[in-house]
Amino acid sequence: MGCEIAVEHLNVHLGGEWVLRDLSFNVKPGEFIGIIGPNGAGKTTLLRTLLGMLKPESGSVTFRGKDAGTAASPVFGYAPQIRQMDAETPLRAWDFVSFGLRRRFPPWLSRHDHRLIEEAMLATDSYEFAEKPVSKLSGGERQRLFIAQTLVRNPQVLLLDEPTSNLDPGSQENVASIVHFLNQERGIGVLFVTHDVNLIAKHAHRILYLTKGQYAIGTVKQVLQSSVLSRLYEAPVEVLNIGSKIVVIASADNTRTPICFHGDCNQEVVGQ
Repeated sequence: MGCEIAVEHLNVHLGGEWVLRDLSFNVKPGEFIGIIGPNGAGKTTLLRTLLGMLKPESGSVTFRGKDAGTAASPVFGYAPQIRQMDAETPLRAWDFVSFGLRRRFPPWLSRHDHRLIEEAMLATDSYEFAEKPVSKLSGGERQRLFIAQTLVRNPQVLLLDEPTSNLDPGSQENVASIVHFLNQERGIGVLFVTHDVNLIAKHAHRILYLTKGQYAIGTVKQVLQSSVLSRLYEAPVEVLNIGSKIVVIASADNTRTPICFHGDCNQEVVGQ
């Protein structure tokens, strides 16, 4: 299952400025890539471009391999960052997941449809609250539902835009672990946007670190280096090891400002 995604010299211009500049990277079949970087760096823009929602000024996104997307097995399953829900909506969790099916609505679901929904909910630990109204679920439970909804169409790659934002640490780890399970056991590729490298370092094969107009891709160990991040931010950046944590600090005018906190990272690949 799966195909390789090749992003080549991608340039995207939005709101009068360049958001992505000359971005090139590949996603191998079944690879888990974490996408990190500051606000406005183009993380969501990249996902929307991969989906065809935005047209780049130049460059290309191509799919290579025998499974390069069919009606039965689309390349992408997408869970956007913002999902609004009316607190008064009585929609069941089961019905919400069913909306991920192609042109099918309850109660006109086949046995095959029911099996797909059940399998998706079991895989995301959401079957236990299948009969509950979505409006009554916790943030972590809703995120598991959003991922289940993307699974019912059997995607080859999950595009997840900050699926752990606004969750408590326990729920964050639960969601990340479910995504890791889907990647390892089902061979589904993952592009996981997050600000929390401490979380993603446990699961991703590589990270793509975006800043405005620049990027680096590699393992956590290779990308989180002072030389790499100083180039990305075009300013002195220090990477400090404090216990099991990595702290990234921007240094300017003899002051230090934490950029982000990163966890233990024992991985490798070259930054670009």
